[in-house]
Amino acid sequence: MPRPATLTQLLEDTARRSPDALAFGGLTWAEAAATVRRMAGGLAEAGIGPGDRVALFLPNRPDFLLLLLALARRGATAILLNTRFRAAEIGNLLERAAPRAIAIARDFPAVDAEAVLEAVPPAQRASLRLVIVMDGRGMDRILDLPVKRRATLVSANEAPDLATPEAECLTFTTSGTTAGPKLVLHRQASIAGHAADVAARIGTGAPGAALLAAVPLCGTFGLASALAAIAGGAAILCMERFDAQEADALIRAQWITHMVGGDELLLKLAEAANGRPYAPFAFTGFANFHGQADRVMEASAALNLAVRGVYGSSEAQALFALQDPAGPQAAIGGGIPASPEAAHSLAEDGELLLRGPSLFDRYLGDEAATAKARTAEGWFRTGDLATAQEGGGFAFVTRRGDALRLGGFLVSPEEIEAFLQAQPGVAAAQVVEHEGKPVAFVIPDDGYDEAALITACRASLARFKQPERIVVLDAFPVTDGPNGPKIQRAELRRMAAG
Repeated sequence: MPRPATLTQLLEDTARRSPDALAFGGLTWAEAAATVRRMAGGLAEAGIGPGDRVALFLPNRPDFLLLLLALARRGATAILLNTRFRAAEIGNLLERAAPRAIAIARDFPAVDAEAVLEAVPPAQRASLRLVIVMDGRGMDRILDLPVKRRATLVSANEAPDLATPEAECLTFTTSGTTAGPKLVLHRQASIAGHAADVAARIGTGAPGAALLAAVPLCGTFGLASALAAIAGGAAILCMERFDAQEADALIRAQWITHMVGGDELLLKLAEAANGRPYAPFAFTGFANFHGQADRVMEASAALNLAVRGVYGSSEAQALFALQDPAGPQAAIGGGIPASPEAAHSLAEDGELLLRGPSLFDRYLGDEAATAKARTAEGWFRTGDLATAQEGGGFAFVTRRGDALRLGGFLVSPEEIEAFLQAQPGVAAAQVVEHEGKPVAFVIPDDGYDEAALITACRASLARFKQPERIVVLDAFPVTDGPNGPKIQRAELRRMAAG
């Protein structure tokens, strides 16, 4: 079948091939496509059209996918926000992305979305003109802004398709070397085409294929797998929050065949399974976030999970490359690129360089970072170290630099450090990772109050970014270098482990 160039084409092609097959949220693919067309009509009535940006602050629900597809049909851009973000992070992203509207779900028990928005300084949310409420609760205004209700969206007349391959489609957030996360902008062609490429590699078009969407859809790991399911026509079951016992029951009851997850998620699932194997999976994409690959592969063999290592990023998209499940590198991140048009190379220092149709367009509002991310020959600099793999492809080695892997997300330590240093009584801060949790080292100033600092972190930072421990030091360990004193982060990691 032809490679789709827009998300509209991606969905409509599947609806034509399998109109009566189950899609998600109790809808068939024909019903899902019709709902998206009506939802796009509701967005048109609200004045959302080509070039507009809409922030999605939504949990893993069918409505997340429906609204994303409807925005694409309108030629609008979705700014994807993690529901674990709080006011400090949401405000920063709203200020930089300047969306016209934001979509929230007030019936998601894990997050009081309205309270989070109210805590964002008005200047940071000044671009908002509308709140889209994707639940059944009635309210006319939020933040003194008009409300567009879900029921109104889906009762509108169908809207014509305004999607184009070059239309700006969505942004992921990723941390770089600055204090705030980057907004990684993709166009529709990169998102839709990659979904089709991945679908062909992992078999979401096979009869009976079903995906458990247990990883956040706001990130590329969760979204790339869900869109591959749409491309192939696999049923999608969304989990708002991962619960191992619930996931175990869903896999058995719904004959799940596809899934992605990090090592902690998969090991929790294995514990819930308690040695009872599943019907054989076709694909489980595995990210070794916390160094537990051996245990995961043992669980995969015992439970029929068909785990294999994958590689990706917000810039290249998750599942950019996949390992051969029967090969000797099955547990290692990396493999052969999903797209036959993609390529990889290694720089002299071992940095992984990528090319391909799944790559991002630019960092929104950051031309300098965009230019720095590419070589003169057009390769994307991943910031990861890799090696050539026997039999083709590449094997991920480690992340270059000091980025932290927290809660399944790559986080710059400077992002947390900047927040800590902005609090009263903190003269300086450094953050390192220990066993997947952030540990903060602070040099106190007059008025330092640890309890107040912990309270501030809980109020403003996503839970996975909140320091597990705060260690007070008189000075950071340093070493003299050619460019002056440098903090010994390796020594801080040793101290965190001790």
